[in-house]
Amino acid sequence: MSEHKDTILVIDGDSEEAALFVDGALVPFGYEADYVADGGAGLAMVLESLPDILVLDLNPVGLSGYDILAALNAQAVDVPVILLVDPQNEQAARQAFRLGARDYLVRPVRETELIQSVEQLMNDVRLRRDRESLVSEARHADEEAEQRLRELKTLMGIGKSVTALTDQNEVLDRVIRAAIQLTKAETVGIFLLDHQTDELILHAGQNLSRNLLDHMGEPIDDDLATMIMNSQETYIASGEGLRRYPPAQQGATAVIYAPMAVQENSIGVLWVANTRLPFEPFMKDLMTALGDYAAIAVANARLFATMEERTQQLEVVNVQLQAQQDEVGQGEAAPVGDGESAVRSRQELAGQIRSPLTEILGNLNLFRTGEMGPLPASHQAAVDVMHRQVEALVLLIDDLSPPDTGGL
Repeated sequence: MSEHKDTILVIDGDSEEAALFVDGALVPFGYEADYVADGGAGLAMVLESLPDILVLDLNPVGLSGYDILAALNAQAVDVPVILLVDPQNEQAARQAFRLGARDYLVRPVRETELIQSVEQLMNDVRLRRDRESLVSEARHADEEAEQRLRELKTLMGIGKSVTALTDQNEVLDRVIRAAIQLTKAETVGIFLLDHQTDELILHAGQNLSRNLLDHMGEPIDDDLATMIMNSQETYIASGEGLRRYPPAQQGATAVIYAPMAVQENSIGVLWVANTRLPFEPFMKDLMTALGDYAAIAVANARLFATMEERTQQLEVVNVQLQAQQDEVGQGEAAPVGDGESAVRSRQELAGQIRSPLTEILGNLNLFRTGEMGPLPASHQAAVDVMHRQVEALVLLIDDLSPPDTGGL
C-alpha cells in the first residue's frame, strides 16, 4: 500500500484560534493541516483536496457551517466533520449532526481535546482507507489474473495453429503476428541458423531498421542473438542492459530474445524490440513459449518439405515403373531386368524415406506417452499434430511402395 499523509482542514472564522490549532497541535502531532477563515473558500478547498477530516466552525466568514454541511451532502462528499461551537450553541451542534457531523467541541477547546477527537475519527478513516486499498488491490490482481489467462489461451491457440502449418514462410508470418499480439512490440524479427555455414540468417521481420531491412535473407551479425543461441535462455533487457550486447535492431532500447530450439539443438532466435517503453517481465515467459512453438513449427515445416520432395521422387519412380509395365502388357519387350531394377529402386527410396520417419514417430511417441517427462498441454497438442502429419507421410509411402515384410 502506498503511504498516505493524514490531512486536516480547519474552517474557522477566528483566524487566531485556527492558527493555534494547526501550528500548535495538529502539525506537531504529525498531521498535514491547513486553515481558512472564509466558508466559501473552505468549501472549495474541501471539494478540491478532500481532506481526511474537516474541523468546522458553525459561523465562519461567508457561508455558515450548516451551508457547508448541506453542500457536502448534496455532492455526496464523505468527509468526517468535527464542529466548533460556543457553549450557548450546543443545541445547534446537535442539530448539525443530522447533516453529517461526527463530533463537536465546545469552546474554549484545549489542544488535547482536539487531538483526541481527531485521532478517534482518524482511526476510522485509516481503516476505511486500508479497506478500500485492499479491495482495489484485489480487484487489480483479479484483472491481472484474467489478463494472464486470456494471454495463455491466446498463446495456446497460436501454438496449435502454428504447429499445424506445413509451409515455413506461413509459419514465420504467423509467429511474427503472434509476437506483436502478445507483447505489443514495435519491431519483431526471426533469425534462423544456416547449418551449412553456421550463420544466422534474417528470414522474417516487421518494422525493421534499415540496416536489417537491406539484408533480408542474408547473414546478420548480432552478438546478443549468438549468446541466446548458446545459452538457450530467453533474455529481456532495457536501457543500460543493452550496452554490453547491443541488438542488431538500431535504436532499440528494450528487447526480448527467445531461443528457438528443438531437442536441445538451436535453430534460431525470435526477438521483439521497442524504442520507447520496456517490456513487462511476464512477457519473457510468453516469448519463451512462443519461441518453443516457432521452433517446433519450423522443424515440422522443414521435415514436411523434405518428405514431400522425397515422396515426389518416389512418385516419379512409380510412374516410370508403371510405364514400363504398360509397355510389357502391350507386347513390347522390355529390357531384361529393367522392371525388377525399377521396383528395387522404388523400394530402396521408400525405405530411405520410411526409416527416418519411423524413427521420428518412435521419438514422438516417447513424448506422447510421457516417458520423456510430462509436457504442458499446449506442447502436448503440438506433438500430437506432428505425430499425425508424420504418420500420414508413412502411410502415403506405404501406399506407393508397401514395406518388405520378408514373406510373412
